[in-house]
Amino acid sequence: MKFLFSIIAVVMLTESCNSSKEAASDSKKAVVENVEMKKEVATNTEPKKQDIKKTETKSNKNTFDKNLLTDKEKAVQKNYGTAIIYEAISRGFAKYVYITEDKVLLSTDRSLQKMDEYKCDANDWQTIQSLIKKLDTKAMGSLKAPTDKRLYDGAAHATLTLKQGDLAYITPTFDDGFPPEEIKELVNKVLSVGEKVKKQ
Repeated sequence: MKFLFSIIAVVMLTESCNSSKEAASDSKKAVVENVEMKKEVATNTEPKKQDIKKTETKSNKNTFDKNLLTDKEKAVQKNYGTAIIYEAISRGFAKYVYITEDKVLLSTDRSLQKMDEYKCDANDWQTIQSLIKKLDTKAMGSLKAPTDKRLYDGAAHATLTLKQGDLAYITPTFDDGFPPEEIKELVNKVLSVGEKVKKQ
C-alpha cells in the first residue's frame, strides 16, 4: 500500500513539474516573440503579417475576456441586489415570503423544500423600495416587539430580513401579525404582495 501511494505521489509530482515547465516555456516564448517584434519594428517600419495576426488574435481575446467579465458582473449584480424576507414559524405553521425586484417566492414548508415562484409587480417593488428607504437599517437589530404572545405559543415567531448586497439586517423575533411600529408598514406591504401574487 505504501509502495502504491509513493508511486502515485511521484506521478503527481512529475505532472506538476511538467506543467510548471510548460508554463515557463510559454512565457519565455511570449517574451522572445515580443523582443523579435520590437527588433523588427526598429529595423523595418512594417512588421510581418504573421506578427500582425498574432497581435490581432491577442487583441480579440482581450475583448472577448472583457465581454465575459461584464457578463459575470451582470450576473453578480442580479443576484447581489436587494431582497426582503418575512419568516413566521410556530409548531404547526410556517410562512416564508421572499421578494426581490423581479420575483416573489412563497412557501408554507418549514424546510423550504417546496417554493412557489411568482413575478414581482414593478409598482409593488417601488413601494417596497420607498418603505425600505425610510428604515433605519442599523436599528433593525434592536427593535422591540409590541406583544409577547409567541412566548407562550399564542402566535408564531416572525422576523423580517433586509438583504442589500452582502449585508443582511435582521429584526429580533416578534409576534406574527404584530410587528414593531417602525417596520409595520413594510411588513404589511410584504404580506399583501404575498397574498396578491397567490391570486394571480
